[in-house]
Amino acid sequence: MLKKRATTKRISNMEILGFLEIISRFESQIRVNFEFELLESHYIPYSFGSGLVVYRIKGKTIKIIYDGRDYLVDVKLSKQHEKYPNCTWIDFFSGDSSDFLENGINKLKDKLS
Repeated sequence: MLKKRATTKRISNMEILGFLEIISRFESQIRVNFEFELLESHYIPYSFGSGLVVYRIKGKTIKIIYDGRDYLVDVKLSKQHEKYPNCTWIDFFSGDSSDFLENGINKLKDKLS
């Protein structure tokens, strides 16, 4: 019988979350203030659990990239009303998953408001 692999790890005192858990928490926090459209989603479990999702929120395209090997989250934003996938990306956030969930989402909400 196969066991479900844990999506949460601990390194030192820092909680490291998997891609699916990060995206689930992101969507639940964003849903409170904004409507969003999912444009693209890729989950690559055989590549350290890495993944990518792209949303359209308030006319901006937001790309979230998770590097499962190093447990890093990168968030990139487009200019207002640029067509996906030909967006000019602006680096908005780069850091570990817990920092993204604690600070990055609130920073993104402020930027979109």
